[in-house]
Amino acid sequence: MESMWIRAAIVAFVAVLVGLGRLLWAMRPNLDAGDLPTTPLERLGWIGLAVTSCLGVGLIALVAVGGVNGFSGEGSMSTLFNLMLLVGIGVWVFAWRRLRGPSGATVVDERDRAIQARSFAVESVLVILSLVTWTIALTEIYRDEGVLPLGYLQLIFWSTFILGAMGRTIGILLGYRREPSAHA
Repeated sequence: MESMWIRAAIVAFVAVLVGLGRLLWAMRPNLDAGDLPTTPLERLGWIGLAVTSCLGVGLIALVAVGGVNGFSGEGSMSTLFNLMLLVGIGVWVFAWRRLRGPSGATVVDERDRAIQARSFAVESVLVILSLVTWTIALTEIYRDEGVLPLGYLQLIFWSTFILGAMGRTIGILLGYRREPSAHA
């Protein structure tokens, strides 16, 4: 029964990831069609989306290969995931430093600040949906046992962390892709 729920969750996550990828691919800037060039914050949003997507897919792959207990232990799965996290954070920090330019500053206007402030709405929705999904699924799976394997606690934390970061970048990207009439 447990493996059925895990497989269903993986299929659902991959379906959401594919749908999100298609949506964001359609939203990408098209400079030939007269779109404005991207701002540094928007470029950082695209990089953040790529990093969080890779971390999410990597987490799914590690759990699919090694199971929840293999992920939570002190073995190679945990080390591999920690390495993926470090590389992802390193890529994001490198991109952030690179986008700031040689002077160490980047131009951030009121629109960028407003988009950053509104991006929390997408982040909070994804975090709440993640926690609700985990709560319902694990309650149904382990109702009879009355105890939850420790590996799920790490899985809940990291999946919520990744979805929160992904939600923030999606919120930034959606903020730049709104219709001009919506800003008035």
